[in-house]
Amino acid sequence: MKTPVVELTNVGLRSDRGETVFQNLNLSIAAGRSAVVTGPAGSGKTTLAELLIGLRFADSGSVEVFGELIKPRRRRAIRRIRRRIGGVGGPFGLLPLLTVAENITLPLVIGAVRKGTQREKLRKALTEFSLLKQAGHYPPKLTRVENTMAQMARASVASQPLMIIDEPLAGLDTRTYRRVMEYLTRVALSGRSMVILTSDIPPREFPETDYYEIVNGTLA
Repeated sequence: MKTPVVELTNVGLRSDRGETVFQNLNLSIAAGRSAVVTGPAGSGKTTLAELLIGLRFADSGSVEVFGELIKPRRRRAIRRIRRRIGGVGGPFGLLPLLTVAENITLPLVIGAVRKGTQREKLRKALTEFSLLKQAGHYPPKLTRVENTMAQMARASVASQPLMIIDEPLAGLDTRTYRRVMEYLTRVALSGRSMVILTSDIPPREFPETDYYEIVNGTLA
């Protein structure tokens, strides 16, 4: 039996003010499957993303990603995990001092991919996400749509086995909305896993995907 990509078991978490964020939260995502997690603003969607990449730590229960426990003193394991995750939105903003091209190629640089392959993959990503003209721009100069597409390109360029996407459709025009939906459908069919965090259920069901809602700090 394959190790789940994500395994949260009885996770409890309180905010800095002592308010309950999660209680007995459970989530298991098998390799090749995805999850859409819905909930209103303030329900903990971005916090869930932070738990999965080690920016926050559970007060109780356990968080495992790729079979590795995420705990405060396991920094080396957390770095390994992050290299295998592509992210959009929430805690995954573009680095403002890098150009769009440099942001997109960052996962390839970290993965020590050879320069020639980096250039090929960058060109493909810039073309696929309509960013050729923005390649040399810095994030503060981008529109909201361009920023989202650059994050999508960065999350796709290294074909990492897990993508975490926080509010992927917020603020997009109709044409870009359709393109992003088509892209996420292709990812769901590719054998990669996704955690899609969104306020509203997407209008189209993604294949190989389970749907959850955050209700009173747990998943229903």
